[in-house]
Amino acid sequence: MKELLTLIPANRRKFLAFLCENDAPHSLSQISHSLRLVHLTTRKIAYEFVALGFVKIYDIGKAKVVVPTEKLKEVCNALTQ
Repeated sequence: MKELLTLIPANRRKFLAFLCENDAPHSLSQISHSLRLVHLTTRKIAYEFVALGFVKIYDIGKAKVVVPTEKLKEVCNALTQ
């Protein structure tokens, strides 16, 4: 599984690693600041992960909050082994 991780682009790897390390919900702007990525890039990656079923995005006021799903937790566990 770790071999497949090397095939993922660097920005998506950073996003995946951030979500694996931080289990709590975060807004898109918090994630983009932490990863030092452009907000638009972070948003595109987040919506790709929604399509894969790894995260859910909730609109709370003006913020979009990213919440990891159980599927992502399984992937994170597989990567740490």
